[in-house]
Amino acid sequence: MTAVVILCLSLTGCPPAAKKPPVKKPKARPEEVKKPEVSKPSQQDQTQTPQRKASDRLIDKGKISLDAKRYDQAGQLFQDATTVDPSNGVAYYYLALTDHYLGQDSAASGLLDKAESLLRYDQHWMGKIEELRSLVTGEKPPVAPLPPVIDQY
Repeated sequence: MTAVVILCLSLTGCPPAAKKPPVKKPKARPEEVKKPEVSKPSQQDQTQTPQRKASDRLIDKGKISLDAKRYDQAGQLFQDATTVDPSNGVAYYYLALTDHYLGQDSAASGLLDKAESLLRYDQHWMGKIEELRSLVTGEKPPVAPLPPVIDQY
């Protein structure tokens, strides 16, 4: 029993362990302080209105119908897409494509004009529009001249 008392006294009589001083971090200079980055919505996010999303879903359904050669159904879906979002040039392009498949090239030509006015800054879509326009009108797009041949001899 004395050993227990001596043990208890020796444990409680010990000075507390020394605490380590807190490590101070150097203050950042004003030019080193980073401001939190504010994420700006991308151009695509800005155009993704509920109407555009609904229109794009109709286009996706229309493309499935177009692939299945159900042109009347595809045309109606693309027409609905232009009604939901009249600024969706892709819908006009696919509506023009459907009209071309149905043999209505004069209607397709007007729709291509509308698609071109809405997609004029998108090189990918402008290439597709010009390709379809050449099919609709039967005219070949202008070809760049070939470079001159240099005689190496």
